[in-house]
Amino acid sequence: MSAMGLDVTLFNLINGFATGAPLLDRAMRLFVNDYFVPTTLCLLAAALWFSGASRDDRERNQRAVVAMVLAILLANVVVKLCNLVYFRPRPFSVQEVNLLYYRPSDSSLPSNAAAVGFAFAGVGWQRDRRLGVVMGILAGLFGFARVYCGVHYPLDIVAGGLCGLFSAWVVGKSERLLAPLMAAIITVGRRLYLA
Repeated sequence: MSAMGLDVTLFNLINGFATGAPLLDRAMRLFVNDYFVPTTLCLLAAALWFSGASRDDRERNQRAVVAMVLAILLANVVVKLCNLVYFRPRPFSVQEVNLLYYRPSDSSLPSNAAAVGFAFAGVGWQRDRRLGVVMGILAGLFGFARVYCGVHYPLDIVAGGLCGLFSAWVVGKSERLLAPLMAAIITVGRRLYLA
C-alpha cells in the first residue's frame, strides 16, 4: 500500500467515528474550531509575556513570545510556498466523508492549522518544557479534530506539524541574529505599558 493509500485508509478510519458519538462529536467540533485552540495558545503566550520572577526571566519570556510570532509567520510562509508547488484537494472534495465542519477551499496539504499550532508548541518547548507539552497537546488535538471532522488527511497534519516545528527550530537557531528585532519589539511593548 502506498503512503497516500495508507493516508486515505487512516483518514477513513478516524473520520468513520464522526457522527457515531454525540459527546465526542461536540468535543471534536470544539477543537476543530478556528478560534478555541488558537485563542487558548494566544492566551498562554500572553500569560508567558507577563510572567517571570525577575526582570531577566520576564525578558526571556517576552523574547519567547516574539519568537512564537516569528515562527508562526515563517510557518505560514512555508505553507504558502508548499501550496504554490502542490495542491491537494480536501477529503470532502474527492470522497464521501462525515463532515462536521465548514468546507475550506485551500490546499489540504500541509495543514496551516497544524503548522501554527506546532510553531507555538515548538517555541514553547524551547522556553519551558511544560509549556511546550501543553501547547503540543493542544496542537495535536487541533490536528486530530481536523481529521475526525473531515477537513484534513492525517498526512496533511503531519506535514503541517513539521512545517511548524521546523519554523520554531529556525527561529530558535536564529535568535542571535533576531536579537535586535526582538529587543525593539519588547521595547515598544514596554512603552505601550504591555510589560
